[in-house]
Amino acid sequence: MPLRLHIDTDCGVDDALALAMLARSRDVVEIVSVSAVFGNTYVDQAAANARGVLRLAGCPAEVYIGAGSGVAKRRVERMRPAHGVDGLNGAGFSQRWKLPELDRGQGGSLLAFRARAKVAGLFLGPLTNLAQGLLEDAGAFKGWGPTIMAGAFSVEGKAAGGADFNSWSDAEALARVLERGVLPRLVPLDVSVKVTLTAQAMAEGSAACGTPLSARLNKAMGPYMAFHRRVWGVEDGCHPHDAVVAASVVAPELFVFEPARLRVLTDGEHLGRIERIDGEPNAELCVGLDAPAVEALLLARLFRAPALSPA
Repeated sequence: MPLRLHIDTDCGVDDALALAMLARSRDVVEIVSVSAVFGNTYVDQAAANARGVLRLAGCPAEVYIGAGSGVAKRRVERMRPAHGVDGLNGAGFSQRWKLPELDRGQGGSLLAFRARAKVAGLFLGPLTNLAQGLLEDAGAFKGWGPTIMAGAFSVEGKAAGGADFNSWSDAEALARVLERGVLPRLVPLDVSVKVTLTAQAMAEGSAACGTPLSARLNKAMGPYMAFHRRVWGVEDGCHPHDAVVAASVVAPELFVFEPARLRVLTDGEHLGRIERIDGEPNAELCVGLDAPAVEALLLARLFRAPALSPA
């Protein structure tokens, strides 16, 4: 039976890869719903991108517009160098559809409802939506164990002070999640940088798949790969960070997690850096993976099937 999954995303390039891969993995994952958050682009655009990717992949899941800024209401960056203004380097989707807001109608309780219903959680951006849900119904998330993209330990994150971008964008939200018994499963940059998708593999996969979604994703990848060459030193290709995290949901046997006590710095020059400390575990931390197998899995599932419906 497929794993039922709620996804929270700031839909930039690697998020889009993750969504496409998951939507094309119906044998193991059922995407129940999606919420958008600020991060790689502003929240309305992130929601439009998520909806567009899912519809081109034939997935009907509802997409909700969530938080447009962090818990501390710091200034939100409107353009990330790897993702462009629209989150997909000019390949972003139109906002002509009126999407529901996460804090209205079903409200922030939507995440609590998903957690109580034992729907798994995957968080690919800042954790603001989850942190706000905790304020309303903390009991729903006790021991939920959502998988999140966060952390930079032995590697240097590209946000100010060396943190990963998600943790830096809303450190207070991450702190709340770590303190309230949610027991998240963190996949840090230390692990995701071990996976590389080459330009040739992406181009060949896109051509073989031959769908509008694959062509759009391949277009978005150009500037993303240029950023990785300039900043990460990747000669050919990129680290598809969020797609690696998504792969841990599809094939958990390829990843190694261990209990850990973590805390996040919420002020100072190292804002958002996560540290391992002594004490009772409050999370599971991914410490290893089978990189070649994950690369093969991503390419196989990302380009495995034609879209079922146009957007």
